[in-house]
Amino acid sequence: MKTVAEAINYIHSRPKYGQANTLKRMHCLLAVLGQPQDQLPAVIHVAGTNGKGSVATMISHILVAAGYQTGLFISPFVVDFRERIQLNNQWIEPAALLAYIQKVAQAVKAVEQKLGQAGAPTEFEVLTAIMILYFANQPLDVAVVEVGLGGLYDSTNVLPTSRIAVITSLAYDHCQILGKTLSEIAYQKAGIIHDDMQVVVGNLPPETLPIIQAHHQPIIIGQAGEFAPGLPGKYQIENTAIAVAAVRAFQPDLSKAVIESGLTASHFPGRFEKIAPNILIDGAHNVAGLTALVAALKQRYPGKIRLVIGSLADKNISEYLPQLSDDDQFEIILVNFQGVNNRPGLTLDQFRHQSGLTVIDNWVTLLQVPVKDLTVFTGSLYFISEVRSVVWQQKNN
Repeated sequence: MKTVAEAINYIHSRPKYGQANTLKRMHCLLAVLGQPQDQLPAVIHVAGTNGKGSVATMISHILVAAGYQTGLFISPFVVDFRERIQLNNQWIEPAALLAYIQKVAQAVKAVEQKLGQAGAPTEFEVLTAIMILYFANQPLDVAVVEVGLGGLYDSTNVLPTSRIAVITSLAYDHCQILGKTLSEIAYQKAGIIHDDMQVVVGNLPPETLPIIQAHHQPIIIGQAGEFAPGLPGKYQIENTAIAVAAVRAFQPDLSKAVIESGLTASHFPGRFEKIAPNILIDGAHNVAGLTALVAALKQRYPGKIRLVIGSLADKNISEYLPQLSDDDQFEIILVNFQGVNNRPGLTLDQFRHQSGLTVIDNWVTLLQVPVKDLTVFTGSLYFISEVRSVVWQQKNN
């Protein structure tokens, strides 16, 4: 691979999933790379069903405002693949991304020779290794790392310098992997809690707290109200409180002025983001996320809202659609979304079967007929990334 595009295609070509409930591939890959995780600075590790990307982003902006050299790892991307790995809130440079992908790709070959094809590192494991190797070679003071999926067996759960574990929220998502009850999901998320760590949590379901407490580490609950949200949307009030609690756990002496400066500077594409005068996108992708989005929309926009939902097939949003369709403020439009990286979107037939609502085949046609009502695209970060790209292209042509 000689170009950034080829290198990114290499990452996307990796298996999406490997053998579950193991970190063997990840440990083997890091061993081939020379254990770069041991060279990382203090890590703030962020898990949760919803809000973890927003919280990680706000934490990073506050720490940069405080003068810390800060690494940030988030997923998925909305604008550009490089936004997943950041240094002081600046995307990794293309040349650096290419160089580190090339290094990790060589290590992947060695892992496959050792473990066989069944032990081939997955897409997210490869990306995590790139992040670790890159951060290990930067003059960082702290790294903010967002979990990819769950926590216990997530490929990011290999960082010996983790000092603060953050669990933003717990709700039903990825149930086929994480479990069918909130307690089972909490057990997976709490897997990032290790000895000698502080734990920061959001407003978690009461039945899950004993699972968090079983790790016998100090627990800090974010308290909303002290600071204005660092990102738009009513649901960011709690996320802001969690982010502030996390940075104070890391450095208790941060001034309010520094925290406010970092929150003001925060920006996260695809989260309650207005990309045109009457077009808004939001990455809500499960029932809890859609519920929070609807509440935020009703608070800010009293008029009619056209809600366009494109969802991945492994996201069970159907249970919320009847309730939403009964609200006269919203016109619900379900669209055929192709999915991404071998993850299929819900098809037209699946949408009809699950909801009984009207669906359309091509969402782009919605942009061709101007309407005065606010149009909100949501249902998947991958979907709104596609929407954002098309809208920006139309604006620039």
